[in-house]
Parts: sequence; C-alpha cells; structure tokens
Amino acid sequence: YKLKDVYGGPGYTNADAEAAIRAAGLKYEVIEPIEPKIAELLSQSFVVARFEGRMEFGPRALGHRSILYMARDPQVNNWLNKRLKRTEFMPFAPSTLYEAAEQCFEGVSGAHHSAQYMTITFDCTPYFKEHCPAAVHVDGTARPQLVRQDTSPSYYRIIDEFRKITGVPSIINTSFNMHEEPIVMSPEDAVRSFMDGHLDYLAIENCLVKNPNLDTKR
Repeated sequence: YKLKDVYGGPGYTNADAEAAIRAAGLKYEVIEPIEPKIAELLSQSFVVARFEGRMEFGPRALGHRSILYMARDPQVNNWLNKRLKRTEFMPFAPSTLYEAAEQCFEGVSGAHHSAQYMTITFDCTPYFKEHCPAAVHVDGTARPQLVRQDTSPSYYRIIDEFRKITGVPSIINTSFNMHEEPIVMSPEDAVRSFMDGHLDYLAIENCLVKNPNLDTKR
C-alpha cells in the first residue's frame, strides 16, 4: 500500500492565522492566491517561512511547515543555519517538481514514490549541480522531495511559479523550526519561530507578514 500523502496533522483557518499575527503585533496583508507572490519573493533571494494546510506526519518538513529559499546560493547553508541556530553540517534539501525528477537526479526510476517524502538520496545531474548548488551535498548527492500537483497543490504551485520566473524547477526546503525545537504546529508557533529566526517573510495560509526589521536592500 502506498500512501497518497502524509499531511495528516492538524490544520488551521485563515482566521486562526490572522488572530496569531495580530496577537504578536505584526502587520500583514491577505493575498489570494498567495503562491505567485511567494515565488516572486524567492526569486528575489528572500527567505520565506511557509505555513499551509495540515501539518506533515513524520520526520521531514514537506512544504506545509517549511522554510523556503532559492537553491542558487551555495552559502545559504552557512548563513541561514546561523539564523536558525543550527550547526553548519545540517544540509538543506530540495523540493523539486515531480515532472523534473530525471532532469535533476540520476537513478530515480523505481524510487519516485519514496522520493516524495524526502527519504532517499540520489546523485545529482550536471544540470542540478549547476543551477541548484545550495542543495548538493559534498559527495554530489541530494535528498529531494518530489512534489506532485495532486498531493500538495499549493506547494506545487509555488515551485512551478518559481520555475516560470527563473527556469529552475526546484527550491530549498528546510524544516520550519529553531534548532532543537520541534517543527512548528500552530500559527502561534509559526509566528514565534519566524521572529526568533530573523526570517524575511512569513506566509501563513493566505496571510503574508514582512519582518519589520527586514533590510530590503538586495
């Protein structure tokens, strides 16, 4: 039996998100649809914390409680881990459009299902090494999440909109949490971790929060 997805955790409404944001004294805007805006921010090298839908079950953040960034900057592993108070040997994984699996990774045949859950590593293709160096391990491998449109349509659209802007079908996905803390579950968790991690933007359901201390000179 193959699971369709692992988004079996708790989910929240836009009203829950807005209440948590207001309680923290933060400003926000409601954007529908929000996915193209997230893709635009990622293409401009901003870090976006993403909270959407039901929480993932299991050891991996799979786009519903994730921190997102473009995969072009090979130095992201150092400076983003510092923001999150993590050690430098915690590498980041790519979320990649399901249809682009063979373009980005070698030996995927027969492993498409397992690769949807970020549980298996592959050798990277020359294309991926060139365009997504931030997600490539020192041995030339990566541990991707192949994202399907039918299992996570909102997350899929973010990556696809990013592809339309940049030509690259993959982004960095790391868990939305501070070091030695569990992945955020509630909107309140998300807002606190967003501020503690000094992240650029928080996309929580259809609400977009800009860090009030963000330096927009990019």
